[in-house]
Amino acid sequence: MGKYELLYIIPAKYTDAEIVSLSEKIKGIVTAAGATVTETHNLGKRKLAYPIDHVRHGNYVLSYVEAEPAVVTKLNDVLRLSVDVLRHLIVARDPYLKNIPSLVELEERRNEEGELMRRPAAPVQQKAPVAAKDQMSMAELDKKLDQILTEEVA
Repeated sequence: MGKYELLYIIPAKYTDAEIVSLSEKIKGIVTAAGATVTETHNLGKRKLAYPIDHVRHGNYVLSYVEAEPAVVTKLNDVLRLSVDVLRHLIVARDPYLKNIPSLVELEERRNEEGELMRRPAAPVQQKAPVAAKDQMSMAELDKKLDQILTEEVA
């Protein structure tokens, strides 16, 4: 049995209670297909990168699934036809990663530290001041331009 991550987006028109019931419904679909759901996390409401069926916001739900590859293919087909799921993605988990931080642990750390440690922003480089060049009058500029245009091109 392989380990997979199932991420799906539910439209934001549903309430929190409806999202929980839809998550349970999708969990039932997964188990009916022959897989087992080990964990499920509601990642919350987020703005989509682009509208999908005129929907701009969605609730992201992440589930960890154990299943055979044939079951994953069947599950992919079932979720593609589901009306309640805007988009879904099933990805195989890396078997060599043993210590994957749980989303619950990340949330607890975020609550304790205020915010997750983020990479510091790149320092702002200040530009060197540009020395002011001598100002030319329009007549001098025209004279210089005529001189350049009348020279022969070598």
